[in-house]
Amino acid sequence: MNADQRRSNTNSETNSGTDTFLSRRKKVSVPEFAQRSAEELAADAAAGSSACFEELVGRLSPRLLRYLRRRVGDEHAAEDVLQETFLKAYRNLGRYDPSRSFATWMFTIATRLAADHWRSFRPAASIERMDPADGGQPDPLEAVARREQAEGLWARASRVLPAAQFTALWLRYAEEMAVRDIAGVLGKSVVGVKVTLHRACRRMLKYSVAPAHAPAGAPGRGVEGAVKTQ
Repeated sequence: MNADQRRSNTNSETNSGTDTFLSRRKKVSVPEFAQRSAEELAADAAAGSSACFEELVGRLSPRLLRYLRRRVGDEHAAEDVLQETFLKAYRNLGRYDPSRSFATWMFTIATRLAADHWRSFRPAASIERMDPADGGQPDPLEAVARREQAEGLWARASRVLPAAQFTALWLRYAEEMAVRDIAGVLGKSVVGVKVTLHRACRRMLKYSVAPAHAPAGAPGRGVEGAVKTQ
């Protein structure tokens, strides 16, 4: 068997193994894993424990998929990006730093892959992401208003906010992630994340869709509170 055939077989085995993990991601946690942190499980997964990696898939898949559905705007695409996320994580477990939150590491991978997907498949023009001051038809404010009664805050936010602002807002409120961890995901400074959150709030207000309270699944404080949180 030559080197190319060996590499092909190795990649096939890795893909197959990760597909198996994903196909069983709704599996109930094994009791012996229940009290272990994600960081501990990741360390054992890096040492070769497929059971530990499967547990991590089960824990994080619902959170990542919920984020990716909003981030890429399509159920099937979200599933594809989710699979790519776990595949990339599986292949790079040896590079994971256990001193860092494993969930933050996974959201970093998912965010980068989602950005790659968006650049490859986004429409040539997206009227919902136009600024109201830019002009053009149809009026994006009218498009938002037509959907306001039928869709929730996050669906609207995914349309009107640039990708980085949406990601920052989601991680802060849906995931309750600390600003310093969001900085790691976005590759920004803590101050940069606060600025991004502030701009996201202002843009939501501009579109007259900002809530008076935190969205469902978020901490019990207004979205603008994030700009003051360390």
